[in-house]
Amino acid sequence: MPSTTLSLADAEITAVLDVDTSIPLAAMFDGSSDPAPEGIAARYPDEFTADDWHFRDHCFVVRTPTRVTLIDAGAGPADSAFGRWLGVAGTLPDELGAIGVRPDDVDDVILTHVHSDHTGWATMSSPDGWVPRFPNARYHLHGADVDWMRSFTDEDDVREFAEVIAPLVASGRLDASTEDREVSPGLRVLHAPGHTPGHRCALLDAGGERVLFAGDLLHFTFQLNDPGFRAPGEHDPDVACRTRAAWLDRAESERLTVATAHVPPSPIGRIVREQGARRLRPR
Repeated sequence: MPSTTLSLADAEITAVLDVDTSIPLAAMFDGSSDPAPEGIAARYPDEFTADDWHFRDHCFVVRTPTRVTLIDAGAGPADSAFGRWLGVAGTLPDELGAIGVRPDDVDDVILTHVHSDHTGWATMSSPDGWVPRFPNARYHLHGADVDWMRSFTDEDDVREFAEVIAPLVASGRLDASTEDREVSPGLRVLHAPGHTPGHRCALLDAGGERVLFAGDLLHFTFQLNDPGFRAPGEHDPDVACRTRAAWLDRAESERLTVATAHVPPSPIGRIVREQGARRLRPR
């Protein structure tokens, strides 16, 4: 699958597509906040049909002269939690290899939140059980998400915790601190709650430009102009909507480049206004 790369000063950012598939709208929306699929299918044909959402799942590699950082770990293989739900397998390991990144090259893995389409390749099965897939990396995940997932009692969620989060804890490679902080020079993690309790964004400062890695602040293009739309699966929709609105305002006013996991046409763009409406212009 093609990747998208943006070079800024001494940093190179590559968007890597892990999954490209369709999800039935009926599997996502319960009727309380449906996005009027007939209307959005006409307005956003690259994202919707009357029945499905064209789901893309991007991760991001940030390379500097001294560090390699992976932001989010995709949906994972066919037997991951996301793969079991949708019957798909991601391709992240092969895509990383295609851009010259081996698992032991990665210094940091930032998991913006604990949902399975962002953590699927974080670990792998081995003869010794589940272990970190990136053996030299420090993993960063907000402690509120760790605690939240640990509290789940559903059988599938318990299995996911045992396969993904518990191995990171046991390895000693998980940083679950909760403060906003610098993970590496010029790259900060910032709490942006609502979608999950510990949902974070990452903000890169490189050569006078800044890039916001938005996690799941956005799922759909129409949320650029309707940040109050309650996306499916949000832990606290009211907080999520306020967080989304605040960050979109900031991204627009400060001319941040925005890297999004799920929003086309390009995973890396900048918010611009045309005829009074926001859109994401590819970089």
